[in-house]
Amino acid sequence: MVLAEQGGDSPLRPPPHRRNLPRYHSHRSSSSCSCRCCWCWCCCFLLLVLVIVIAITAYISLIIKPRVPTYSVDDFSIGDLNLNPTDLTIRTKFIVTVRAKNPNDMIGIWYKNGSYVAISYRNTLLCSGCLPSFYQGHHNTTVMRVVLEGQSKLGAEVHGVLEENRRTGRIPLDVFVRVPVGLRVFNIDWRQVTVNVTCALVVDGLSPDKKVGIKSADYKVDVDL
Repeated sequence: MVLAEQGGDSPLRPPPHRRNLPRYHSHRSSSSCSCRCCWCWCCCFLLLVLVIVIAITAYISLIIKPRVPTYSVDDFSIGDLNLNPTDLTIRTKFIVTVRAKNPNDMIGIWYKNGSYVAISYRNTLLCSGCLPSFYQGHHNTTVMRVVLEGQSKLGAEVHGVLEENRRTGRIPLDVFVRVPVGLRVFNIDWRQVTVNVTCALVVDGLSPDKKVGIKSADYKVDVDL
C-alpha cells in the first residue's frame, strides 16, 4: 500500500530500517572506584596505626615518667702537664671523677661503647678519652674515674691568656661528653639514644703536684632521640 502526501504527488516511504549496534560498557569506572576504595582503606589503616602508636607512647610516658640523668664532676686532678716553651706544645693527662645519677623509677641505662670525652681551653683541644661501658639500674648513682690524655699546640695568644689565668687562679675549661646509651624498660631493651653533656668548668690551677679545686661548674644535658 502506497501513501501519498496531501497535495503532493510523491509517495510517503517508511524510514529505512536501522540496525541496533551492540553497546560495550567500559569497566574503567568500576576499577577506578575500586582503587579509590582501596586507597581510602589504606589511609584509614595507617591513621589507625599512627593513633595506636601515639596512644601507647603517651601511656608509657605517663606510667614510667622518663627523666634525663644528671652528671657532675666530683674531682679533677692533673696527672701530667708539660708545656714546651719553644713551640708551645702542651702535653696533658687529666683524671676526672664523674658522678652519673639515674633518677628514673622504671628505666635502666646501658652506657655503651663509642663514647667520647674531651676537655678544651679556648677552643683548643687539650685531651680526650672515653667512659667505661656499664649498666646502670634505676635510682642508681655511679661514680666513674676517667683518664684523659692528649697533646696539642697552643697559639701565642692562647698561651698568654692561659698563663694569666693560672696567675689569677681561675682557669675556664670546657668539658664535652657524648655517649650512646640504651634504655631498658620493664627488663626489655627499648631503644638507643645519644646523651650529650657540656660543662663549663672553672678550676683554680693546673699543677700536677697540687690538688685542683673546682670553683664552679655549669652543666647542660641534651638527648638526641
